[in-house]
Amino acid sequence: MKTGALIIATMLATLSAASALACTPAPGDQVEARTRDLRAVTSVYEAQVENVVLHDQYGDNLDFTIRPSTAIWGPKPPEPFRLSFEAGACTNWFFLMDDQSDSPPRNGLKVIVMANPDGLADNRWLYILRADADYIDSFMSDWRAARAGQPLSRH
Repeated sequence: MKTGALIIATMLATLSAASALACTPAPGDQVEARTRDLRAVTSVYEAQVENVVLHDQYGDNLDFTIRPSTAIWGPKPPEPFRLSFEAGACTNWFFLMDDQSDSPPRNGLKVIVMANPDGLADNRWLYILRADADYIDSFMSDWRAARAGQPLSRH
């Protein structure tokens, strides 16, 4: 009986620690928040991931550089910038949440960055997408809808 209680206590402690590490989105409708963010975009540019440094064997904690290359819409930042990610952090860096790959980002990976005032003030809120044609098309469709005051797709 004591062993069963110990196992349950251990499981509960593990679950509470894991939930403390997970990103909890701000309260409210996430589609509305995304619409607001996308309406505020001031520039869209292509960039490359460089200087990836893994801080654990799983790639859950890492640093990397974003090197802007080509402006797609509006200005691109003039200089590369460094970003850090820790497991459970809340960001808009969608390329890190790639369902098709369990591996961390690699040097040379092409990404699309959508900057808005919040993202420029705090890089965690830059929208960073993998440069995959279908993925970008879906996201850009939402961006165009947001700018036109139309509803976003709920994906």
